Amino acid sequence: MTNLNPLFAVITFAIAFVTAYLINLKFKIDNTSSRYESIDGLRGFLGINVFIQHSNLWYHFVYNQKWSNDSNFYAQLGSTSVAFFFMISSFLFVSKLLNSKENKFDWKAFFVSRIFRLVPMYYISVIIIVLLALTITNWELKGGLFKFLHDLFHWLTFTIIRDATINDFQLTYLINAGVVWSLPYEWFFYFSLPLISIIILKRIPPVFYLLISIGFIIGYFQVRGFYIEHFLSFAGGIIAAIVVRFKLFQNKFAVFYSIIIMVCLALIPIYEDASNRYCKFLITVIFVLVASGNTMFGILKNSTLKLLGEISYSTYLLHGILLFSLFYLGIGFEKAKTFTPIEFSAIIFLLTPVVVLASFVGYRYIEKPFMEISKKITSKE
Repeated sequence: MTNLNPLFAVITFAIAFVTAYLINLKFKIDNTSSRYESIDGLRGFLGINVFIQHSNLWYHFVYNQKWSNDSNFYAQLGSTSVAFFFMISSFLFVSKLLNSKENKFDWKAFFVSRIFRLVPMYYISVIIIVLLALTITNWELKGGLFKFLHDLFHWLTFTIIRDATINDFQLTYLINAGVVWSLPYEWFFYFSLPLISIIILKRIPPVFYLLISIGFIIGYFQVRGFYIEHFLSFAGGIIAAIVVRFKLFQNKFAVFYSIIIMVCLALIPIYEDASNRYCKFLITVIFVLVASGNTMFGILKNSTLKLLGEISYSTYLLHGILLFSLFYLGIGFEKAKTFTPIEFSAIIFLLTPVVVLASFVGYRYIEKPFMEISKKITSKE
């Protein structure tokens, strides 16, 4: 079974964009306060790109039980998007460190904000995953209560220690399309910041946070090892944070820089995925130029893209659950196997507005309220 036509990706994104546009007409999201407008626009592509890649993965899984992309184009939609997510994280927080050189960096506020930003929506997704796994296994504890709680613990700690099935359901990883793999890397970066700050701020952070940082890093490498390709993505964001301060690629040559971005994007599918060092270089070049304020001929200024960017974390966590619910619980594998590629594509097209709406609901009623709580807590300090 061949891959879906690249036109499938274009149409899917167009449907997501139109859905977000209609939402934006009714519910305006305040995203005008960000200093990095172009990054907000870039983020708007990323969550939907991962959804499109996983739709292609499901296409292969339905027909031949193979969870893999045979297309560089579709593989890169996912892996390059995650690399950009990593770069955005490191860029934003290293930039905060650089901007706070003359002031004391508030480490308590930083960790509180990260917990309130990542944990609530993630826990909602875990609750859904657990309920689905228990429903599929008829609500009978397969390995006993202790094993169930043990596996649940791994999920509640972002699978930093290890991945785990839920109630011995062997396809647990499929329920959210395996997206949780990237979150331990995010936490690793956050806990690395106190050490990074010693170089940037040239002063030692409070001993409590420094010890936590060192302890987390040592424990992380013991249980997870070292994968240079992902850490290079965070390094790309750090490079961008430094370059932006020197204003090397500002709008004076905006058209030229936008052309470079487009050329680099066109070259990325030459490589199988974003782990390739040359591919990582191209991604870093793109990100440095975007972080410097270049908007790809104004595309990244679009307010609808910014809305998709605001809801991208919910998109990342929920789209796999919706795909699984559709093909495993709704249609069923046997029925799905009879679909032609056009019929399969049509099903994904119908699901796309649901993904965007669910992501918006997740952002508006879970992510946003907890971010506001975080601000209130840290403002009282």
